[in-house]
Amino acid sequence: MKLLSILSLGLLVLSGCKSTPEQYLTKSPITVEQSELQNYWVQEAKEFSFKSSTLKPPKTSGFVKVKYLVDSNGAIFNPTVVESSPNGAWDKFALRALSNIHYVPSKANSSNAPVYVTTEFIFGHK
Repeated sequence: MKLLSILSLGLLVLSGCKSTPEQYLTKSPITVEQSELQNYWVQEAKEFSFKSSTLKPPKTSGFVKVKYLVDSNGAIFNPTVVESSPNGAWDKFALRALSNIHYVPSKANSSNAPVYVTTEFIFGHK
């Protein structure tokens, strides 16, 4: 019983040490179109995987548009689904994909200007 109490306390302490990242802004964010994003931020890795044993993909193709903030460190904050079809079917997949993306500033963005952008994720079956 004593060992269980010590383990529980240890887990509580360790989980309390985990910090939530804070957004960093060098100036007020501006809103840009998806086509303009590369003028400010470039995706660090072009390809990524978001396979999940717990999420089962829908049987139909679809898309999800997500609006989010790219802060001055290239991290993503406040992702919000603004449109999807079929409604809600692919939302969790789009948000998971977004969690795997990190940006680096473009050469033209020497001030690391933060931006709001809406990205469209298209999902289909092969």
